[in-house]
Amino acid sequence: MRDSGELIGFVTVVLLFSIPIVGVVGHYGYLAFKTWLDIGLKRDMVARGYTAQEILEVLGTRRGAGVVSSSLPDVPPAKPVRQGAF
Repeated sequence: MRDSGELIGFVTVVLLFSIPIVGVVGHYGYLAFKTWLDIGLKRDMVARGYTAQEILEVLGTRRGAGVVSSSLPDVPPAKPVRQGAF
């Protein structure tokens, strides 16, 4: 039977290296989920007929902050969106 010191050392090393790995995976998982939500919002806005300028304004704002239109690029108005034959 192995010594309990070896088991404690092994568990300590595994836990020590698993914490940063879980942190990195969680961070990139969060970024991927956030990007997925942003893409879904953009698709919904395009399907509802929003212009590119309006989409940029919505995505450029933060909670509690006003729209700063000077920082947004000028985007030409969108062409009419054809509805799909669902």
